[in-house]
Amino acid sequence: MRHHLKPLRISWRFFLLVVHILCSLLLAVLFFRNLIRPDSLAARIALWWHTRLCKIFAVKKTQQGQISRQPTLFVANHISWFDIPALGSSIPVHFLAKNEINSWPIIGWLASRAGTLFIRRGSQGAAQQSQLEIYNTLKEGGHVILFPEGTTTDGTSVKRFHSRLFQAAIDARAQVQPIALQYPHTDGVHPAALFIGDTQFLESTLAIMSEPQMGVHLTFLQAIDAAHFSRDQLANMSRQQILQVIENQ
Repeated sequence: MRHHLKPLRISWRFFLLVVHILCSLLLAVLFFRNLIRPDSLAARIALWWHTRLCKIFAVKKTQQGQISRQPTLFVANHISWFDIPALGSSIPVHFLAKNEINSWPIIGWLASRAGTLFIRRGSQGAAQQSQLEIYNTLKEGGHVILFPEGTTTDGTSVKRFHSRLFQAAIDARAQVQPIALQYPHTDGVHPAALFIGDTQFLESTLAIMSEPQMGVHLTFLQAIDAAHFSRDQLANMSRQQILQVIENQ
C-alpha cells in the first residue's frame, strides 16, 4: 500500500493542477489586463488562484506581520519556485521573472497576462528597462515583488541583495517591505522546497507533490519609506531584517 501511495498522490495532484491551469486560461482572457490593482477583481482572482495552488500542493501557509497597503516594492529571500504562489496567495502583486519564462508554453502567456515583469538578464539596458517597468507599476498603484539575491539559496542564509532595482521605489516614492520566507522542517528547511544547484523544475514539482504536506511561513517585516534612503541603504536594511529572522529560525 505504501509503495503506491506517492504515485497515487502525485497523479491526483497533477490532475487537479491541469484542471486549475485550464481554468486559469479562461480567467486570464476575461479578467487580466497586465495590471493588477490591489482593490480590483483581478487582484481577488489572483489571490484565489495562488491560494488554490497552495491547496493542490498541500502547502500550508502561515504568516505574521502587517502588509503594506500603499504601492510597495516587496523584497524577499528566495528558496523555491513555490515562493511565487506562497507570496501571491497573500498579496496581489506583479512578479519580476527572467525573460525565458515568457517563452514557456501556456505558463509564459499566463504570467504575461497576469502582469509579470520580465527581465532580459545580460542584455544591454535590461536593468534600466526593468527599473522603468517597476516604477510605472508602482506609480499606477500596483505592488511588485523582487528577489534581490538574484538566485535561490538553501534557506539557511541570505545572499547579498543587488540594489539597482530598488531605485524604482525611490523614484516612485513608494514603500519597500522585506518578507522573510521559510519552509519549516525538523532539519531547519524542508528539503522538498529546495530549488538549488542542478535541480530541474519538474523534479522539484514532483518532490513537493509527493509530500503529504509542507509548510511555508511568511514574515512581513517593517516597511521602509524608500524616498528617505539610497538604493544601497534600502538593500542592506531589507537584507538585515530578513537575515535576523532566518538566523533565529
